[in-house]
Amino acid sequence: MWRWTKRVLVALVCVLFLAAFAGATYEWSAARRSMAATPPPGQLVDVGGHRLHIWCTGSGSPVVILETGLGGSAVDWGFVQPEVARFTRVCSYDRAGLGYSDAGPAPRTGRQMARELASLLDRIGTQDPVVLVGASSGGLNVRIFASEHPDRVSGLVLVDAAHEDQNHEIPPIARFVPALASLGVLRLLGISFGPPIESLAAPVRDYGKATQFRAQGYKAAAGEVINFEKTAAEVRQSRRRLTSPVIVVTGGRNADTRWRELQRDQLTLSSRSCHVIAEQSGHVVMVDQPGVVTDAIREIVDIARGRGGAAPARDCVQ
Repeated sequence: MWRWTKRVLVALVCVLFLAAFAGATYEWSAARRSMAATPPPGQLVDVGGHRLHIWCTGSGSPVVILETGLGGSAVDWGFVQPEVARFTRVCSYDRAGLGYSDAGPAPRTGRQMARELASLLDRIGTQDPVVLVGASSGGLNVRIFASEHPDRVSGLVLVDAAHEDQNHEIPPIARFVPALASLGVLRLLGISFGPPIESLAAPVRDYGKATQFRAQGYKAAAGEVINFEKTAAEVRQSRRRLTSPVIVVTGGRNADTRWRELQRDQLTLSSRSCHVIAEQSGHVVMVDQPGVVTDAIREIVDIARGRGGAAPARDCVQ
């Protein structure tokens, strides 16, 4: 009986090993094919040991930097970026591990990502103050950047941005995501983060398809989730009154009372702040109502150019 038990256990281990090997091979091969078939639209820039993908269009100043939310990528801005490019230079980029970017060093906290953004701006030669646009969890990163580099920021647009005091509960599955991704399980099941591909602007959908199931993208997103409390602590520690204008854009659909309170709290980041409610939008405002986000960016750009008033003109909170 013991001999048969050992044989069954050995056979089971061998089957599991072969399944894991097959899954890892499947993931590696599929990612390689999709990336080769659809090269990145922008450029890969070394920020010190790893490369970040940044895609810039348009011309003029100030430069607008678009930072997406959890598990997203530059393509999330496919409706907004072309419109902003009509009046200034605008760059969307992929945080480390996401989209076309290389994996970055751990831990994946807001301060680490803000450092990498600073290096990215240095490497592409952007020294003048920029307009930072942060959606969802990306809002935490741009806030840290603005607090620690106030001389490099001419304004903020926070798009249904995360808040340091929101619920920080980590889903139990988050710690298993890296393994499941590496073995191709999530790709096989069609599970991805970020907005659904069909909801994106048509010209960028192929880029989204090429990167949506990359194992390192899942790992990067899981790393950001696991370190959310550290990021929240960094935001609290760095929080200060900004001299640059801030527009807070909040999705009006399905926003509960607590979320609206946290959104309004972000108005206190600057005495030059406004609150815009995107009534027809859920959480992903840049997809649901991109015109609202574009208008908010235009207002900050106009102020930076000296064409606006002391604060954004629309729905201002004094």
